[in-house]
Amino acid sequence: MLMPFTMVAPSWSSKAKQQRKVVLCCLLWSITGVWGSQVIVPKQVNAVLGKNVTLECTVDVGSNLTLTQSSWERRLPTGSVTVAVYNPRFGISIPPEFSQRLYFRSPSSHDATIVLENVGFSDVGMYTCKVATFPLGNTQASTTVTVLVEPKVYVSAGSTALIDGGNETIVATCIAERARPAAEVSWESNLFGQSDVQIYNEANGTTSVQARYLWQPTRHVQGHTLTCVVRHPALQTDFRIPYQLNVQFAPDISVVGYDGDWFVGRENVQMTCKANANPPAHHFRWIRLDSEMPEGVEIINSTLLFLRPLQRNDSGVYRCEVANDINLRSRDVRILIQDQSRAERSNSIAVAGAVMGAVLALFLITVFIIVIVTARKAPPPSFSDKVIELPPTHKPPPPYSERAPAVPIGVHASQVAWLCQARRAGRRYDQTDHPNTEPPPSRARVKQQSPTQQSSRLEWTERVYINHREHYV
Repeated sequence: MLMPFTMVAPSWSSKAKQQRKVVLCCLLWSITGVWGSQVIVPKQVNAVLGKNVTLECTVDVGSNLTLTQSSWERRLPTGSVTVAVYNPRFGISIPPEFSQRLYFRSPSSHDATIVLENVGFSDVGMYTCKVATFPLGNTQASTTVTVLVEPKVYVSAGSTALIDGGNETIVATCIAERARPAAEVSWESNLFGQSDVQIYNEANGTTSVQARYLWQPTRHVQGHTLTCVVRHPALQTDFRIPYQLNVQFAPDISVVGYDGDWFVGRENVQMTCKANANPPAHHFRWIRLDSEMPEGVEIINSTLLFLRPLQRNDSGVYRCEVANDINLRSRDVRILIQDQSRAERSNSIAVAGAVMGAVLALFLITVFIIVIVTARKAPPPSFSDKVIELPPTHKPPPPYSERAPAVPIGVHASQVAWLCQARRAGRRYDQTDHPNTEPPPSRARVKQQSPTQQSSRLEWTERVYINHREHYV
């Protein structure tokens, strides 16, 4: 806040000093923002050719300042020219060359925004918003206007038709024409194709961009959609154009009507030839390969009609031929006429199975009864019949005289040897010269037997013979 002061008859030199002090104070106040004002404009404005552009200008005036006038100037190579003036007291002033397409949006002490209609290339340049206040004078800020040219976008088909199984070709071309700056063009697709981008500079300073999509056609993607995407500063959102693929292919034929259950006497039967083709099929023909077409059969478009009950000689191979602008295709069907229907054959099989099952069951019951009756009439087995049969590898035991003596438990090896020698000597004596006399004593018997040997021999002779090396009962 300024403090009042009193001036008392100053001289000329003192007046000059006081004026310089006032100017310095005003400059200081304007720098520090005490009485300052501020003009706010964007650094750059993009205008679209042929459309309207808004040049924003916001004025921030101090509380102790008064807005006397706001204006817009355009800088040209020859100098600056005024294009619009707003004075709170005298109103709005616009030069004749801009009066038809320039106006203030909402003029006030805080808003100096103007709107320029039907922008052209001649409107490119720098524009300055000036604000005059009292007592500080003019404050200004500048912005640059750039004119953008919105591209013209369209999609065109390739020069040749897409044929199934053909070579790689141009499917479609997406063009962003005469844009400023150049647009970004691309293709979105789930196919295994590739995009080829070409850029052309036009004479008026614009640029055209072409994006071609190359791909090897196949019928399996017929009807799928590609999408051309164009991005440009003049467009608020991405520009997207769909393109549907049109792949031409030869007829894919299927025959309906024959269910495998055609039998003699069946009526109202027919076969229809269906074709999936692009372009659509225009030729249908039925023929019989193994003989002439039988009588009583009529062909209507793609349908083969039997106007009478089926006969045995209707069996054969029938061919359906279909053609379109791409190629001629055919499909063969082998017809077999049965004597009975499938249901009748199933019933016959079921009856035959039931009869065979009954016969088999009766046979098993008979065998069972015979076995039971035979078992009841047979005599009971005797004790001698109960013979344990040994395996074929079993050898019969040797005679008792040739059997090896069993070894009693607890007998020493020397005792066993002595007993064996005594037995062999006794057997030789009995078999030769003295069959009725006692065998001569051996050298083993000459010796006096110890009590232990006698008890061992007695114990051994009283034992039952068990030979563990032979397998018999």
